[in-house]
Amino acid sequence: MQDIKIELITHFSEACAAPFLFIGSGFSRRYLNLEDWSSLLRRFSTGLKPYEYYLTTANADLPTVASLIAHDFHDYWWSNDKFSQSREKHKAKLKDKTSALRIEICNYLNEVAATGFSTTAFPEEVAALSKLNVDGIITTNWDLFIEKLFPDYRVYVGQSELLFSHPQSIAEIYKIHGSSQRPSSLVLTREDYDLFEDKNPYLAAKLITLFVEHPIIFIGYSLSDKNISALLSAIVSCLAGW
Repeated sequence: MQDIKIELITHFSEACAAPFLFIGSGFSRRYLNLEDWSSLLRRFSTGLKPYEYYLTTANADLPTVASLIAHDFHDYWWSNDKFSQSREKHKAKLKDKTSALRIEICNYLNEVAATGFSTTAFPEEVAALSKLNVDGIITTNWDLFIEKLFPDYRVYVGQSELLFSHPQSIAEIYKIHGSSQRPSSLVLTREDYDLFEDKNPYLAAKLITLFVEHPIIFIGYSLSDKNISALLSAIVSCLAGW
């Protein structure tokens, strides 16, 4: 362990810029005790068909599971009294049959973030993380933990906002799968993921400078994460042309 620490310190000291963090859902599971994606979808299938119905109908493809749940959740949200206050507050903002699920997922994540930051089981680690010298963070997480960790960083939400802006790569957060502050921005359903993947080459081209000029530290991702693998493959393809 000490050898790894020395090696990392040496590597970072030789870099021409501070690191960027690439943060995944494991980060929020550790510090906010949030569910993984499958368990989050299961939570919002309560009151609908059994979660296993959606999982098997979608052949275990989680974006498709989300699409199926969103379709059924729409009617449930409009008819169930427990959502009456939420309906009154948000009904004018709905755009399609996926909107209700997006709104309730965001409500849940924002409630967790409001309390989880102060009640985390790892306060010493959170305090240390908040003092990190990093130029920025790229994340697929929807929750607001990173914004609370780095409150002075500018936040870019979604692919489009990043693609059509001019980030400086200093004190910035790139929420490439959307934010719980903007329900419509969530990359949630199969349709969302198809659109995201179509834009992957453009996003990769936008991020390529970061990967060339900064050390990139991955936290909270599985090597089997297909979505990140696809993005990294697009970045590698861009690098091959350099």
